[in-house]
Amino acid sequence: MIFRDIGMATASLVGSLETKLAAVRSAGFSQVMIAAADVVSHPGGTAAGVRAVRASGLEVTGVEALRDFEGLERQLHAYKVDVAKAMLEICADLGGRLLLVEASTSKHASADPAAIARDLAKLAVLAVPLGIRVAYKGQPWSRTARDFRQAADIVLRANVSNLGVAVDAFDVLASGVPLDDLDILDPDQTFLVQVSDYMWQEVRSAEEQAATATHFRVFPGEGAHSEALSEFISRLDTNGYVGNYSFDVYNDDFLQMPPEVVSVRARRAAVWLAETVLRRALPVPNVERLRALRS
Repeated sequence: MIFRDIGMATASLVGSLETKLAAVRSAGFSQVMIAAADVVSHPGGTAAGVRAVRASGLEVTGVEALRDFEGLERQLHAYKVDVAKAMLEICADLGGRLLLVEASTSKHASADPAAIARDLAKLAVLAVPLGIRVAYKGQPWSRTARDFRQAADIVLRANVSNLGVAVDAFDVLASGVPLDDLDILDPDQTFLVQVSDYMWQEVRSAEEQAATATHFRVFPGEGAHSEALSEFISRLDTNGYVGNYSFDVYNDDFLQMPPEVVSVRARRAAVWLAETVLRRALPVPNVERLRALRS
């Protein structure tokens, strides 16, 4: 394993859960973002899915994603609380310490920041006994938080220590959010940074942005925005972010490729991120053996 704070997501790969985990591990990653559906849809049942993740030896970056949770009322709210409890239990069973929550796109969700903060605070309190942090991610098409700036404001309103922000590089770059705005983020309340790129120079409509986000992302270093992506990551690093980076790559073409091939692409992206952007030296394989030969 050579990548300690960089991981990829099972959602980027096709195949069984065991196949996905093996591909991630063989590419040199030590952590993986788990799509909850990969666990609960395991042919042997949820318990078997949990065992597969545990047996892989990979650290669980987190579980994704709880959607359309906040800003609801009465029966809808109660229903989503039940869903959230189930996802928190899965996260805990996997040994994960983070649940990703994507800002709601539901037409039934209130846009009142106070109501949203209240609901997220409730979720975070439910996560406390399990030792899980909740990372709230704004989305450009959301009714409740359209980007990390609004998400950070809501997290500040909620004022719960295990509630923080997830930042998605794609959303920042595709929406044209000024990188100077990253300075508002508290590194201690920034729980996850998701990284990906895309092939075209610009997205020309909200519809195209949504389609690109869900179907045509590529790994860092493969797209048209390497320089901007480098600046994005360098800015967070300079501001004191020391958490995990997860490749949040949804690409229909990758789902038609062997997972081992896609994982090799992710490995190249991790090397680019570690050496070129973060300027971190990668450990030399078998260093202890080499030292023994020299002595």
